[in-house]
Amino acid sequence: MSQLCLFSVLLVAVGLYGVLLKRNLLKVVLGIEMMVLGVAALVVVVGMEGSSVAEVSQTVGLMAVIGGASVVSLMTVTAVRLYEKYGTLDIREMRRLKG
Repeated sequence: MSQLCLFSVLLVAVGLYGVLLKRNLLKVVLGIEMMVLGVAALVVVVGMEGSSVAEVSQTVGLMAVIGGASVVSLMTVTAVRLYEKYGTLDIREMRRLKG
């Protein structure tokens, strides 16, 4: 397994850690972004042929990054709105404040 592939898998694992174990909503959003970037990097690494990268692999990786960035930007706006409403970014506190 190449170092780039290992780095991509590590990036996905760190992002998954952030999503599952962090309580701050912005840290969860950053974890999702790290997972998206890790998957995009993994697609590009798997599509490598020798020392060059295939065009299709680059295109799919770029589209994954663009799609992930748009989703994360919408999630950040949602997090800001939730902070304005509840006054906290802790997801445990938001669950208690129903209504």
